[in-house]
Amino acid sequence: GPELTFSLVNEAYLRLIGRRAVIGKPVSEALPEVRDQGFLALLEQVVRTGEPFIGRSVSVHLQRTAEASLEERFVDFIYQPIRNADGKPWGVFVEGSDVTDRVRAEEQQKLLLDELNHRVKNTLATVQSIAAQTLRTSSDAAAFRAAFEARLMALSATHDLLTASSWRSASLRDVLLSEFRPHGSERYELEGPDVDLTPPQALALGLLFHELATNAAKYGALSTPKGCVRVHWRIDGEASLAQRLDLTWKEHDGPTVTRPTRRGFGSRLIERSLRVEIGGKAALSFLPEGLTCHIALPLKGDA
Repeated sequence: GPELTFSLVNEAYLRLIGRRAVIGKPVSEALPEVRDQGFLALLEQVVRTGEPFIGRSVSVHLQRTAEASLEERFVDFIYQPIRNADGKPWGVFVEGSDVTDRVRAEEQQKLLLDELNHRVKNTLATVQSIAAQTLRTSSDAAAFRAAFEARLMALSATHDLLTASSWRSASLRDVLLSEFRPHGSERYELEGPDVDLTPPQALALGLLFHELATNAAKYGALSTPKGCVRVHWRIDGEASLAQRLDLTWKEHDGPTVTRPTRRGFGSRLIERSLRVEIGGKAALSFLPEGLTCHIALPLKGDA
């Protein structure tokens, strides 16, 4: 009727609205929270025009228990006019289904696809940068191929770590170990608390550690039988405030270090990548007794 009074409801509808007693009450009284959500206007439109209305995946906020806050649900429904003997509409038959689970699944799928597209674009941009910089600093095709493939493998290793956690995070220690394990456990020392890195942090540090390890294997501590790399780190700041990772990479018992006459891709990547990608800082010190790299990195986005 014109008051839009409930005369019949089924079990599925009662579950949707929290089993409220609605028979004999107008919609505005039985479900006051929907009053300003457009559904009353739609019901009145169907009665007025005699034309049905179809809604798909429509959001509705319901107070399903007296103490609860509004809960968003999604419904597919149709409002069909009910006509009297003269063919004039006098009421509305409402038929529908709660499709909240389906809508949530579709939203999650879209979110995952958007995130995948974002990651692929970022990865391709990283590969493009690696290729361009490696080509610029390689003496010939063979040298380019060797350096480029090694850097891609380092990127792939970090991707594997992130994939294992569904791209939520990667352990700093695991990122370091992926570079050190091929050299043997006696060639490195790691000391520091557990730190979970975000995907951007893990990718940036993975490439940085690869450059440091490659340089150490070619020219530094890992190029001699007794050389060793010690990496230690700490977290500065309170847990409730912005924290920073303070990490030092220091090489020992390798060849005497001399400052390079030109800055290669590795040095540029080490010093610039953290600042550009994740707001951190990295500084190289070419001390005679061994190369040192100091890294400062914001852990809670305070870049």
